[in-house]
Amino acid sequence: MRTTPSLLSAGLAAVTGLIAFAPGSSSAQTPAAPAAVGATRVAQWQGDRKGAFLMMFDDGCPSHVKNVIPELKKRNLAGTFYIVPNKGEYKAKLAFWETEAPAIPGILYGNHTFSHQGFTDPEQAEKEIARANDLILKLFPGKSPRLISYASPGGVKSAITGDQLKTILAKHNLITRPTFQGHGGAIQFKTADDILKGVDKAMAGGGMEHVIFHGVGGDWISFDLGQFTTLLDGLETRRGSLWITDPVSVHKYETERGTAKVAVAAADAQQIRLELTCGADAALYDQPLTLVTRVPAAWAKCQVTQGTQKLTVTADKGEVRFDARPNAGAITLVPQ
Repeated sequence: MRTTPSLLSAGLAAVTGLIAFAPGSSSAQTPAAPAAVGATRVAQWQGDRKGAFLMMFDDGCPSHVKNVIPELKKRNLAGTFYIVPNKGEYKAKLAFWETEAPAIPGILYGNHTFSHQGFTDPEQAEKEIARANDLILKLFPGKSPRLISYASPGGVKSAITGDQLKTILAKHNLITRPTFQGHGGAIQFKTADDILKGVDKAMAGGGMEHVIFHGVGGDWISFDLGQFTTLLDGLETRRGSLWITDPVSVHKYETERGTAKVAVAAADAQQIRLELTCGADAALYDQPLTLVTRVPAAWAKCQVTQGTQKLTVTADKGEVRFDARPNAGAITLVPQ
């Protein structure tokens, strides 16, 4: 990242991958030595962006169909929708929710239970959660098991303990989304500017911001539609430096980044060979991490290979940026 965390391997010894610092007691007196070829850092956020941002939408409101998803689609922006399949609003737009929306890039579903009726006991709670999960896996086929974002229904009673809920969520590979408290659209965030101020603060600190909406331009707890489109326009101007994504991707990236290690096996004018590892369970944590690697000055472009994946990247000021998967084998860079 341009203002990202410290290098995992700045001034790396070729084999050990340990961080080395230039000698000298004062950076003002002794300029830091250039990073060694092969020195690699894990970017704070995917794409080496300055911050991350999540938009989440609860309850499958009719205004999501009418107002939200068309505006997101127009701008190719991501949004996560916490649907309630057994509610009348969902059933009234069944074809849209089950056929059209899942085909739109960037649109994902989160688990908000099947009926939004609260929990009477652990058995009923698991049934409510599992039925919603099964539908999401059906509508978005692909890798299974995989992580899905979960949000407990608000405004209803629950007769189960927090530990009982955690057990159910873990069984179904569900992760709790970021908190609603302090992040509600039309509650704490009443205007686009309210949200964008938080976005800019997150970017300045290398952090993450999020907002959770109900209605947009209608329905309940409604956020003004004009303010919503103003928000999206503001996000578009920031997207080069802002990772606009979903809660599962952020959770996986943060988890993997937290224990990521880059070892340099070889680094010379002909080849750089890296190994990216992390302590997360590879069966569930498969989010690519963005690496930034120092290459020889003569390399204008290089080919990056990991397993069967190959891509060509362009060097910028002696560095290349690319995505790689932890625990997925050696990463090789060669000049083109």
